[in-house]
Order: sequence, then C-alpha cells, then structure tokens
Amino acid sequence: MRLGVLVQNFGGFPETARSARACVDLAVEAERLGFDSAWVTDHIVLPAERRARYPHDESGEFPYRWDQDIHEPLVLMAALAQATERVEIGAAVLVIPYRHPLTTAKMLATVDQLSGGRVVLGAGVGWLEDEFEALGLPPEHFERRGAVTVDHLRAMRAAWTATGPVSHEGPFVRFRDVGAFPHPVRHVPVWMGGKGDRPLRMAVELADGYLAIASGPDQLRSEVRRLHELAERAGRDPGELTVGLIDGITLTAERRGDDRRPLVGTPEQVAEGLAAYADAGLDHLVAGVRTDGDPSYAGARAAMERVAAEVRWADL
Repeated sequence: MRLGVLVQNFGGFPETARSARACVDLAVEAERLGFDSAWVTDHIVLPAERRARYPHDESGEFPYRWDQDIHEPLVLMAALAQATERVEIGAAVLVIPYRHPLTTAKMLATVDQLSGGRVVLGAGVGWLEDEFEALGLPPEHFERRGAVTVDHLRAMRAAWTATGPVSHEGPFVRFRDVGAFPHPVRHVPVWMGGKGDRPLRMAVELADGYLAIASGPDQLRSEVRRLHELAERAGRDPGELTVGLIDGITLTAERRGDDRRPLVGTPEQVAEGLAAYADAGLDHLVAGVRTDGDPSYAGARAAMERVAAEVRWADL
C-alpha cells in the first residue's frame, strides 16, 4: 500500500501565519518522513449559506466555513512540485466542470513538467450546486455534471497527446486546430472520485483508477468487486486500475473501542485499519493526518511523525 498526505489547503493552519506556505511545508515534511504522495483538494468559493447537503457525511454538513482560506489547488500543486523531489503530487479531487478543459490541461501539464512527471489527477464531478451557480455555470452543467466531466476529460486527453493542432467536438466543449503544448512528462494518471456506480463506470471507461471517498473496508471491498466486474465486461485488465481512498487518520493517545472508525486510534490500531483496507483491495490512501483534538500544524506534523515511525504501510 502507498500512503499520501492531504496538505490541508482548505482551512490551512492559521496559527502559523504562513497560510499557503504552511501547506507547502507539510508536503516537504511528508516527503522527508517517507510518505508517498502529497495532495490538495478543490473548491473555488464556499457560499456563506448553502442549500446543498454534503453527500459524504451522514449529517450532510460540510466541515468548512466560507471565511476560511481555500488555496487554489493547481497553483499550490506547482509550488509543491518545486518544493519536493520524490512524492507524487495529486488533486483529490479536482472538480472538472469548474474550469475549461484546455486551461486545466495546460496547468496540469505545466505542473507535471515542473515536477518531472509526478502528477496524479483525482477527478470529480462536483456536488455543491450553490458553487456552480456562483461561478456562473449553466444549470445544465450541474444537472449533467457527469457527462460534462467525461467530455472535459476527453478534451484534456486530446490536448495532452496531440502531436499537431488538436481538435475536440463534444457535447459541451468544442475547439478546432489549436496548439495545446506543452505535454505532460508522462501519461497523467486519472482516478475517478466519488460514490456509486457512475464513478466506477467512468473509471473503467476513461480513467486509470478509482478514488473512493470515506468508504469503510467492507464498502470498499464491494466497490472494488464492482469495479473489477465492470472492467472485465469492458475488456480491461482490472489490475490496471488503481484503487485509492480519501479518508482521515486521527491518532489518539489511548486505544479506542471497537466502535471507532478504522483509521482512528493508536498507531497500532491505525495499522490494523490499514491492513483491513489492504485486504479490501486498497492501493493508495490519501489521508488528512491529525492528532486527536489538535487541528494545528504542530499536531499534524506530530501525527505524521508517529505514523512514519510506527506504521509500516509499505508492507501491507
């Protein structure tokens, strides 16, 4: 198993007075400690009052406020590319309908050039209708955001691979005979993020992996089984598809009871949780790593140091 760290570009670490720089510092620490990747998340604006319910928590409450810093992910990925040498640099997930695909393709190719070929794109369709509206996107782009995402990703792949002027004729994006260089250093892996059958089908149709969100080991096992079934039907080798997961690791001072989440507890309990995920088919965990009760930069760094010293995830 591989293990990546979310650099917390939502909210950041205001107590450091370093804002975006603290996110970069956390990625540098992750690389020093032996983690495999560093990740950003994506929103552009958060409305002060939201109608939409957050789909990945039973409460429906999104755990961020409108007045917190939200550092732009693609710009921050470029900074991470310059500050690190080894870790992969990913977005978990980039909301594909928010940006024109030629702009997204250009920015990601540039980051991949800066990093020497270390970019991973977690791609999502989005969930916050209020944000679509604030960005001036047509209502259809929210209602058909899955189809928009497919069209945009195909346009991006065309831009990344064309040896001459590139054209794309899709239901939402059209351009003809334009230069879209530079290309990425490598084939940029795309992992489709989300829940339900649609992202699993999209992963098989046009991506390199699936990025689950807050799935427990049993649910992930079911999702992996379905992913492999769809891949075999489509004539794809299931082994070619990376299985990722976005979740959080929270370290506690004392052992937690059996009702804990799998990645909450002592380092020993977190290792048990990771083993359960590995058995379910997980290849790459993307985790916010925190100390229980301490959301500070110092707490995140201390938790990362404990995980690095006491949890042997590479052996799973």
